[in-house]
Amino acid sequence: MPTHHQWILPRLTPVLAVAGVLISPSNCASGEETPQAHAAVLRGIEHVLYLSVKSDSASPLLTQASGGEVTAKLTVTLRISAHSQETNFFGSVPATVSDFDLAKGSQAQVVWRDGKCHHERGFPKISVTNIDGFVTNGQHKHPIGARWRVIGLFLPRDEVMTSKRTGASADEIGSYIATRTETKQSRLLVDLKLYILPCDLTVAAQQSPAAASVSR
Repeated sequence: MPTHHQWILPRLTPVLAVAGVLISPSNCASGEETPQAHAAVLRGIEHVLYLSVKSDSASPLLTQASGGEVTAKLTVTLRISAHSQETNFFGSVPATVSDFDLAKGSQAQVVWRDGKCHHERGFPKISVTNIDGFVTNGQHKHPIGARWRVIGLFLPRDEVMTSKRTGASADEIGSYIATRTETKQSRLLVDLKLYILPCDLTVAAQQSPAAASVSR
């Protein structure tokens, strides 16, 4: 007569065999996974720069006008340095603002944006270096040629002053930081709004050490 253990063992053996069949494919599947098999979606940011131009109410371009609308066509040159893990930019960006009422100011327009969504790595460095063009008052045209001060060169007749931060807020576009740059003689005002917009940053998930040991 079989003992108690001899009676149980034959019945357990098929169960263990089936369990082994079920476990083995999962181990094989883990070994076939690669670090690129899954992607994680993180939150990044994108910078977008808006520009508008107007004149100070005390600007000689307005006070010397003989009545009527004073219009302007100006090209503002910006020097931008923006660096992150995903994108890098450095260079001069010209932005032309055409045929606007100098006293009322121009409509804000997009003049630069990041190349792609990226990790947050601080704000870009943005400077106004040149303002060129002309202002029209009736039949008269007044040339504009304001320059940023450069060490080692003569002071420009119309100097682009250092920009000043005017505040931070949010509107229907998003959150932004505002700055204003003024010219010394012509009293032109360049207003910049740097928007910080959220975006999706997709990166490949890294394979964990535990998963790597299973695959081996």
